[in-house]
Amino acid sequence: MRIAVLATLTATTLLAACSGGADPDDVIATIRATEQAQLDAIASDDLVGIARLYADDAVLVRPDGTRLLGGAAIADGYGDLIADPAFHIEVSPANGWAATSEDLATLASNVDITTTDPETGEPVTEQMISQTVWTRQSGGTWMIRSAINVPRTSGQAEPTAETSVEAAEAAAPRES
Repeated sequence: MRIAVLATLTATTLLAACSGGADPDDVIATIRATEQAQLDAIASDDLVGIARLYADDAVLVRPDGTRLLGGAAIADGYGDLIADPAFHIEVSPANGWAATSEDLATLASNVDITTTDPETGEPVTEQMISQTVWTRQSGGTWMIRSAINVPRTSGQAEPTAETSVEAAEAAAPRES
């Protein structure tokens, strides 16, 4: 949870410092289309397509706290998921923030991943909230810098910009 708060705080701080003229909604729509291409790659078991959106030094944090560092490790993690015959993923976009400078954005989604339970051999679905930080490279390509996934409890509200910003501000160290 501390990592999620720090990532939110960092993104919020960077977003506040950005200025420019881009419409944040247009930026978010562009990134969501890029995200859909990645979901299509997952559906077709295309590990190269899955990993190509992660920066070389990207971090993916799983709900159990396991951290995968770098595109190669993240691709390996997806490879393990794809090998599972019960694997299925559903992503429902929640909200997002985008800098008007068009170089930084963070998106939240509700994610349901079905895999095989190693103990029972039965399919089990894990519900998560995912927050992904994206940066735009000099060539215009959007890349994932970090993806933080935390368990979502039944009935838990979707993440909202206001809730995440308030939580980040509450957790921020105060100067005396």
